[in-house]
Formats: sequence, C-alpha cells, structure tokens
Amino acid sequence: MKPFLPAIIWASIVFGMSIGPGIQLPETAISPDKIGHFVAYGILTLLIIKALEKNKKLSSKTANLTVLTVSIYGIALEIVQWAFFPNRYFEVWDMVANFLGSFLCYLAFKFFFTKT
Repeated sequence: MKPFLPAIIWASIVFGMSIGPGIQLPETAISPDKIGHFVAYGILTLLIIKALEKNKKLSSKTANLTVLTVSIYGIALEIVQWAFFPNRYFEVWDMVANFLGSFLCYLAFKFFFTKT
C-alpha cells in the first residue's frame, strides 16, 4: 500500500482540481487546459507504474490496465463535473488529453526505464 500512496494523493489532487471552480483560460492553438489534463494524467500513470514496479507487479498486462484505469478515472471525473457541478462541463477533448497523457507516459516509461 505504501508505494501507492503518492498515486493516491495525486489522484485526490486531480479530483479536487476537477470539482473545484472552473477557470476560463484563453483560447490558444494548444489549450493550457488540455496540457494540464495531459500532464496530470501522465503523472498519475507514472506514479502507479512506479508503485507496481516497486511491488514487482509491473508487467505489460498491469501497465495496460493502469492506462485503462487512469483513462476511466478521467472519464468518470468528466461525468461528475457535468452532473454535479455548475459551470463545469463534460468535454470529450479533456478525455482525449487524459488518455494521451496516460498512454504516452507509459510509452516513455517503457522506452526510458525498462529493458524490454
């Protein structure tokens, strides 16, 4: 459980940021909001993968399940925002950024830190 504590704390921070008051960000070619989603879910994936590695449970299967779980967490938070918090919106592009952050972080981890 202890190796997963950073991931649990980070998931809680992401949750808090997701249900907090929305901020209107300026329109740009690449939205700062989408970059934030990409980074936040990439970090969450990395923390879970590192915990799995410490517990000697990291495999292709558990890494794929991590990406899937983190992506589902992002989808769930989009639904929670839409259903329960005024002035927060369900955005498909946020979910895309969540998935890409998670998936690309896993690929980077695999490329830089594993021998397979």
